[in-house]
Amino acid sequence: MKKSKYLLGGLLMSGMLVMSGCNSTGKETPAEDVNTEAETDTTEEKEDEKKEEEPVVDEKEEEPAETVTDEEESEAESDEENLEFLYQQYYDIISGLDEKWDQFMFVYFDQDNFPDVVVSSTTPDINDLKEYMIITHSNAGAEVNEDLRDGVAGAGGYRGTLYYVPQSGILYECTADAPYNNPCDYVYLLDNGHLTLYATGRTEIMDGYEGPDDTEHLTWYWNDAVVTPDEYKEKLNAETKNLSGDALSSLFFVDKESMLSRLEKTIK
Repeated sequence: MKKSKYLLGGLLMSGMLVMSGCNSTGKETPAEDVNTEAETDTTEEKEDEKKEEEPVVDEKEEEPAETVTDEEESEAESDEENLEFLYQQYYDIISGLDEKWDQFMFVYFDQDNFPDVVVSSTTPDINDLKEYMIITHSNAGAEVNEDLRDGVAGAGGYRGTLYYVPQSGILYECTADAPYNNPCDYVYLLDNGHLTLYATGRTEIMDGYEGPDDTEHLTWYWNDAVVTPDEYKEKLNAETKNLSGDALSSLFFVDKESMLSRLEKTIK
């Protein structure tokens, strides 16, 4: 009986040792290894998704250089030749002017690519007015427009200012003659090199007139037709682009030598 008990106890111990040996040789995967592998898989998936989401940017195609047609090149050469011809004429005219004409300035009266020249004098005329000459261009070449004046007459009478509206061909003169200082306006248009009087506005005083601000005691005329003060203003604004001109007397003039030097640079 004791022998049986010993035998049974030995078998039990052997079984426990076998089970213990199986557990020690069997390798378990650590929890942290599983998590690391899962995170790696997730990161790779995100990177793949990111690559798919990022837009593909094409390299910027080089824009083709602008080409100049034969016609455009021919027009540019023609303009250059015409400008050289015109500047030669300007040079000849200015060189031969009387010494009293000692102020010069390039301006663009109209919308073409050829400048005009305003000529003036630091010496006033016999009425203490500032004189102007405008050298422009026509289809035939340079044209000279003279007998233009503004300022305040020393002996009383005329008081006026000449204005030009750039690139419009418009020159206008606003005056207020003494002793009443009632307004008068003259609009000139440049047409093929010639300044022509285009429109005239004038006023005549009536009994009770008290000065320039008194519009009721004036008779208003536009091109010799009687108009109201408001109509006069509307017509004057329409013909002068709302009186937007620059006064000729305010231009920055250069001397004769400087102007001739500028012209020479274009003349071959």
